[in-house]
Amino acid sequence: MGQTLDRNSPIPAYYQIELDLKERITKKEWDINDRLPSEAELSAQYDVSRVTIRQALAELEKDGIIKKQRGKGAFVSANPQAFIHDLDYSIISGEKLNHQGFEMHAKVLELQLFTAPRSEVYENLEISQDSPVVYIKRLFQLDERPIAICDSWLPACLTPELQERGLIDGKLSKTLSTYYQLVPERITDYLEVLRPTSKQALLLNTTSESLLILLKGISYMKDGTPLEYSNTYWLGDVMRFKFQLHATENGFEIDN
Repeated sequence: MGQTLDRNSPIPAYYQIELDLKERITKKEWDINDRLPSEAELSAQYDVSRVTIRQALAELEKDGIIKKQRGKGAFVSANPQAFIHDLDYSIISGEKLNHQGFEMHAKVLELQLFTAPRSEVYENLEISQDSPVVYIKRLFQLDERPIAICDSWLPACLTPELQERGLIDGKLSKTLSTYYQLVPERITDYLEVLRPTSKQALLLNTTSESLLILLKGISYMKDGTPLEYSNTYWLGDVMRFKFQLHATENGFEIDN
């Protein structure tokens, strides 16, 4: 079956094909580990040269969506479907992800005590400049693909010996509720879009030209005491955030 390209579009043909193949994989025309049609077959489907097909496939391989095997062809290695995170629920739970068909893991990269956090940290945690904090760096993986880096800071006075105890299954919320009976009452989020640093690009297996969605969060306990300040850097091509607008007398307000 032929695939339609917009021949008059300023968008290069290889990029149109890349997007179309992503959509076809998302719709499960091919499952994980399925072999894609050959370059010759795709060339016939899209009515373009094999050079154009190779360029589209190279981009898909760079994004970790397919993997080429010499003499065998290209195979689907990841579904590019974006995970939609509803900001009504600022804590991303494994149960919610598994229900949507995703499998989420958090790998702890660092867990240590700092005695002089930078101003951004102690100001958001509302602690004195010389107050010790626990710093945690985690790598989030979705179906074994790196999708986010999370930097978290917590007042050490609320989480004594956390650096010795470690996290339960890499989960901070579970650890806080189990060891310290701490559960946030509310969370304030801020969104930014930026480019990754070289270290972030390496951890996320992406390029310095990709876009990250930075979610800055401050969680508060019931009495208003800040519990955690976090910076989570999400890969923009695998994560979407959902907002809801509510009508008011003065217009609309965002519910997040």
